[in-house]
Amino acid sequence: MLDAACVIDPRFCGGTAAAMASDIAAFLNAGLRVGLAEVRSPYLDGAPERRSPAIAALCQDPRIERLEPSADRPITARSVFLHHPMTFFYGIRTPLRLRAEKTFLVAHHLPFRGDGSLQYDPIATAHRVARATGARPLWLPVSGLCRQQLRSFTPFIRLGALDWPNVFDPAAWTPARQAFSSRRLVIGRHGRADPLKWPDTAAGIAASLPRLPDTEIRVMGCPRADLEQMGADLSDWTVLDFDAQPVPGFLDGLDVFVYHFHPASSESFGRTVAEAMLMGAVCVLDPRLAPTFGDLALYCPPEGTAGMIEKLRRDPAAARAVAARARAAIAQRHSLASVPERLAALHSAGPAAAPGPRYAPPLEVLRKTLGMIRRGEYFPSHLAARRRGPGAA
Repeated sequence: MLDAACVIDPRFCGGTAAAMASDIAAFLNAGLRVGLAEVRSPYLDGAPERRSPAIAALCQDPRIERLEPSADRPITARSVFLHHPMTFFYGIRTPLRLRAEKTFLVAHHLPFRGDGSLQYDPIATAHRVARATGARPLWLPVSGLCRQQLRSFTPFIRLGALDWPNVFDPAAWTPARQAFSSRRLVIGRHGRADPLKWPDTAAGIAASLPRLPDTEIRVMGCPRADLEQMGADLSDWTVLDFDAQPVPGFLDGLDVFVYHFHPASSESFGRTVAEAMLMGAVCVLDPRLAPTFGDLALYCPPEGTAGMIEKLRRDPAAARAVAARARAAIAQRHSLASVPERLAALHSAGPAAAPGPRYAPPLEVLRKTLGMIRRGEYFPSHLAARRRGPGAA
C-alpha cells in the first residue's frame, strides 16, 4: 500500500501542477511512499498534449511510483489526492479504480465565477468521482474563500474539516536583491497566458501595468494576440513566454508584482501571488484577493495602480517593510515542513466540517445550477462537445 497517491491530468500547468509538485516533495521529504497517476479529461482538450514541465519533472523522479490507471487493478493507498475538480466534473476518459483509506478532492478551482455563475457543480462532481473511481471524495479547499463557496453545497458534499493550502520550500524562493533599492522600478506579473487572468478592457490592462517615469514593465506569460486584439499597447513591455525562465529568477527582478484579472474570473488561492511575496516583491492586487492575503498586500482596482506605485516609490523603506512582512508570513504559513502534520490531521479529523458562512443560499444555488443546464455546461456529453467545437482551448 502506498502512503499517498496523486491523480492529475498531466496537461495542467501553472498553479495546479506546481501545488501538487510541492505536496509530493513534502511527502517524499517525510519518507512516504508516493505514487502518481495520470488521467485525461475533456476539460483540457485543446491544450497542448504534452505533459506540463512540472509534471514531466515528477515523472523523471525515481522515488515516485508511476501508476497505470486501470479498471481491473485499483490504486491502493492510505491517502489519494485527486487534483482539480474541473477534471472530474467534465469526467475522465481514463479507467481508474481506487482503494484508499481516504480519497481527497483538492479544490484548486472555485465553483462560482467572478460574475456569480456556476462553473462546476460540486454535488455532480462528487457523484462523477464516485462513479469513475468507486470512492466518495472528501473535499479539501485551498483557501478560506474556497471553503465558503463549497459550504453552499453542504450537506450534499463531504467537506473536509481542514483546508489544504498551497505550500512552498522557502529555501527555493530566496531573493538575491532587495526591492525598491534603485530609483528605476520594475513592475510586472507572471502567470499562464490566459485572457481570463487579465482585465477585460484595453484601458484596464494599461492601468494595471501603468507607464510611469523611471519604470520598466516585465511580463512572463501573456496572451499577446488576445490583448492586442482588445487594443492593448504592449510595445514597451518586455514579454517572455510562460515559464521561459525559472519563476524565482523572473520574480527576483521585480519591485512590484501587479495582478488584476477578468471580472468573470475567480482565484481560489493565487499561487503566483504567494511566489512573488516569497521573492520579496510588493504585491498590488485585485481587491478580490484580499480574503486570501489580507494585510500582506495592497489592493486597488486597475486604475488605482499608478497612484499606489508612486506612493510606494516615495517611501521605499516602508515598501521594503511590506515586502519583508509578506515574505515572512508566507514562509511560515505555507512551508513544506507543515505537510506531514497536516496529512496526519486529515486522517484524525472528524467527518464533518464546522459550520460557517455560505457564499450562496440553497435556492440561489438551485437557480444557478439550472442556468448551467440551460447553457449546456452541466452534462459531460455536452461539455465534451463544447471542448471539441470551434475555439475550444
